[in-house]
Amino acid sequence: MYFVDRTAVVLKPTVKFLEWLKSLDDDMPELTIEQLRTNCSVYLIPEFDEPEAAVSYFDERYQEIFRAELAAWDTLEDNWPQDMSLKAFWEYFDIEIHDMVLDMEEGDMNVSPVFDNMM
Repeated sequence: MYFVDRTAVVLKPTVKFLEWLKSLDDDMPELTIEQLRTNCSVYLIPEFDEPEAAVSYFDERYQEIFRAELAAWDTLEDNWPQDMSLKAFWEYFDIEIHDMVLDMEEGDMNVSPVFDNMM
């Protein structure tokens, strides 16, 4: 087991995100907020001593994260919320911050860019 020098942040959609998602397709199967929050994106960010620093990191990168999360559900930007402000981001998402990240496997992690066109 190996300590990873990162902070893990779980990005959890809120009811507002679910409402947006349901507005995309009238034929969408019934989805609850509990279901939506069971398999969330996890972001590895630099290590921070204080949770507030992790929140500040998200504040600085919220546009990139917001776009990536919306694109994971609908790549057509015309369907995205009109308000893509920092305030809107925090209305659409909650976060859980975890400062203990452990890797159970020996060897290098394979990494590849995600949403290259979004940067």
